[in-house]
Amino acid sequence: MEMRKPYFTLYQTAILSLCGALVFVAKTFVNLSLHLPGHSYLLVAVPFVFGCGVVRKAGAGAYIGLISGLLASFFGFEAYHIFDILKFLAMGVTIDIVGVAFSHRMDHPVVGFIAGGAGSIVKMSVNYAVHLLLGVPATFILLGIGISSVTHLIFGGIGGVIGALVLARLMRAGVIGTNET
Repeated sequence: MEMRKPYFTLYQTAILSLCGALVFVAKTFVNLSLHLPGHSYLLVAVPFVFGCGVVRKAGAGAYIGLISGLLASFFGFEAYHIFDILKFLAMGVTIDIVGVAFSHRMDHPVVGFIAGGAGSIVKMSVNYAVHLLLGVPATFILLGIGISSVTHLIFGGIGGVIGALVLARLMRAGVIGTNET
C-alpha cells in the first residue's frame, strides 16, 4: 500500500499554525484604542495574507482561520466562544477564495487589500449573523452595520496591504522561496 503525501508539508503546516497563533494574539492582546469598529483587523489581516502568500495553496486561509478560531474559542475573552471558530474560519475561507481568484498572488498590494477587506467584511457579517441567531434585535444590528462595514473594509484592506508588502519584501530578499512545496 502506497503512502499518500500530505496536502501541506511540515514547513507549510508550521507557517500556517504560527500565522493562526499570530491572528489570535493580534485580536486578543494588541489594543490600538482607535475607538472605531474593525480597527483590530489592521493587524489581524496581516498573518492571514502572509500565510496564504507563503503557502500558495487553497485551504491555507481556512487552516489559519481554524487555528485562530480554536485558540480564540478556548482562550479568548469574547462572550460567544464556540462561534469564534465559525467567524475566523469564514474569514480564512474568504481569503482563500480571493487567493484562488488571483492565482495566490498575495504579494501584490491590491490583492492584499481585496483579501484583507473581504475577509474582514465576511467575519463581521458572520458575527452579526451569530448575534441574530442568539436573539439580538435586528434593529440594533442594522444600525451598527453601516459604518462598521466601511471601517472593516478599510482596516482589513490596510492590514492586507501590510501583509502583502511584508511578503513581497521577504520574497525579494530571498527569505521566502516562490515555489515552496
